[in-house]
Amino acid sequence: MRFNTQTDHRIELTGVTKRFVTPTGAIYTALRDVNLTVEPGQFCAVVGPTGCGKSTTLTLVAGLDQPSAGGVRVGRRPVDGIANGTSFMFQTDALLPWKTVLANVAMGPLFHGVPKKTALADAREWLRVVGLAGFENHHPHQLSGGMRKRVSLAAALINEPSILLMDEPFGALDVQTKAIMSNELLGLWD
Repeated sequence: MRFNTQTDHRIELTGVTKRFVTPTGAIYTALRDVNLTVEPGQFCAVVGPTGCGKSTTLTLVAGLDQPSAGGVRVGRRPVDGIANGTSFMFQTDALLPWKTVLANVAMGPLFHGVPKKTALADAREWLRVVGLAGFENHHPHQLSGGMRKRVSLAAALINEPSILLMDEPFGALDVQTKAIMSNELLGLWD
């Protein structure tokens, strides 16, 4: 199991501005003239106070939203929809509560047309990698917060992304679990 490093997936933001309309109808500028380049293989952290545009930056790179001005490129191509080769791990887990852990992790490959038998075998392997072997038939509500984060990580990594975007993925965890998850992620990346 590894990250896909076969292609150039440089991330480039050039003069990016993102504005939102507030509930009162006012314009709120979340990002203004951001220039950022992340080279393939780099581990980059965007740090700042609440409301400074960290999540907005990640959603623009992922192709979940478009900038108001400027450009976002991934792999030297303009981002005009969900970027190929990118996985996104949200602040709160995005697991489907009615599906088992195994089914949640296997969803990505199944959506990409991978045969069900292969997708389930790969999902089992990723659950083993993140330390959740034996929990395949559990549902998200039957897991601790740290375990749900591990499921989310397995679901993000199963597609072997070239880019893994993580929006405060371990923020809600206790200090010990956060350290364990961070070390596991760094080990997988290494």
